[in-house]
Amino acid sequence: MLLDRNLFAKEQKQIKLQIKVARNFAELEPHADSWNRLAFGSLQQLPMSSHAWVSSYFEHYLAQNESWVCLLAFQDSELVGVMPSVAKTWNLLGLKVSVLGLRQSSQSCSVDILAKPGLENIVIPALVEKMVELYPRQIGIVFDRLPENSPTIAVFEELANFTLIKEFDSVGAYIPIGNDFAKYRSNLSGNFRSNLNKANKKLHALENANINFINGKEATAEYLTQLVEVEAKSWKEDVGTAIINCPQALAFYRSLCQRLSSAGFLEWQILTAEGKAIAVNLAVRLERLVLIWKLGYDASYSKCSPGSLLLEEAVKLACESPDIDEINFMTDHSWYDNWKMEKRQYYYLRLYSHKSPFSMLGYMIWNLRRKLRKIF
Repeated sequence: MLLDRNLFAKEQKQIKLQIKVARNFAELEPHADSWNRLAFGSLQQLPMSSHAWVSSYFEHYLAQNESWVCLLAFQDSELVGVMPSVAKTWNLLGLKVSVLGLRQSSQSCSVDILAKPGLENIVIPALVEKMVELYPRQIGIVFDRLPENSPTIAVFEELANFTLIKEFDSVGAYIPIGNDFAKYRSNLSGNFRSNLNKANKKLHALENANINFINGKEATAEYLTQLVEVEAKSWKEDVGTAIINCPQALAFYRSLCQRLSSAGFLEWQILTAEGKAIAVNLAVRLERLVLIWKLGYDASYSKCSPGSLLLEEAVKLACESPDIDEINFMTDHSWYDNWKMEKRQYYYLRLYSHKSPFSMLGYMIWNLRRKLRKIF
């Protein structure tokens, strides 16, 4: 994304923003729908930046030394920007200082600043400046795992009076969606297609095998129980990462699914056989994208590859929809190669304000640690 500084200056004179500060859920709730709409239509298409996701994280994952804040930017009465953050506070030489940003975790990665398309050059700098004003003793603002297509990165790279540290984090896989599923499938390896065909025959040898995609008003949080039960019968239970093993994660996903359902974003992809679910995907549907966030399958049915057959159907239905450009997974695993997925780069950002001596102190500390790591 290229930024026109002259255009930015003209727009800044013409557009007046009002920025409100929210520190409790009562202040956020009236703006939930408009915030979700911003996430739904944003360029980066990140469900993690929605009210549904951020509020659920705030509700269940803050530590004792953390507090959340959310900046809401309005043009007249229209919500045109949102910047959620968490302030982690501790003592530095007898002074209370804060780092702003959500902790690195699977529940909070890729929480980005949202801005109405076309206003990113105005809204994002205004929100960041306001955040610095609110926290004069912040020693840096961090963003975990933002995708390369995030407007925030492009704006930050041109932002005056700030130092940006942009570090490669990882890659995330996605499947670009065309309108010809048969063509897509023909590009998969012959061996993999053969395995899918064999698995499909084994699946339909089972009683009442069926795939169902549930969205809209029918996609309620009640289906989370099926995902949790299926996960508990998979390798995730063996390594201790199943949702059922963590009460905090279970509470988070209950709240998240309730809010995603209310927003109309939630989709359940469910494969059943012999009267029970044997594979379940928790998916999020945005304007042009389907994010498959949680995948689970019953390992006792591995002979019929229920997870693969469910994903195959997801790709098929996406190809038949004129509204879907990609299926996103955001993570990267070796088995993704079977599906000829493409990769998108994600970055970890640190932003330091030149106007704040504490922020510049944070930059000096980061730079010193970086140099020491090179030496030792």
